[in-house]
Amino acid sequence: MEDKVLAEILAAHANQLRENQRRGGDYLAMFPNYQEKLKPLLETAERIKEVLEPVEPAPAFCQSLHEDLLAAGRRKLAKVVPQLARSHRKQILIGAALGSAVSVAGAIAYFIRSRATAKAQSASPAYR
Repeated sequence: MEDKVLAEILAAHANQLRENQRRGGDYLAMFPNYQEKLKPLLETAERIKEVLEPVEPAPAFCQSLHEDLLAAGRRKLAKVVPQLARSHRKQILIGAALGSAVSVAGAIAYFIRSRATAKAQSASPAYR
């Protein structure tokens, strides 16, 4: 539990450092039970923030990364699609067979019904 609390405090402190706010003392006052472990960690984070300089990646790097990620995504998708087709092949064949059977049954029912209707019409007297 203590590690989770420390991690949350450090994450909040890091967010404040990112926004150029220094409030390490506030956290020490809010959490006096953690002061012994927390103080050196907050001080280290503040010193690191002072030393670090913002870095902007080159546009060529961004473009190359974009293309590499798209290519990796396409390769992964190309591997997944055939596997899906293979794993569902049996279900697809069963579905197609059932669809065909229903179509044939419908055609037979229509044929029987139309013959029965034709016989009934030929057997009934014609009114003119």
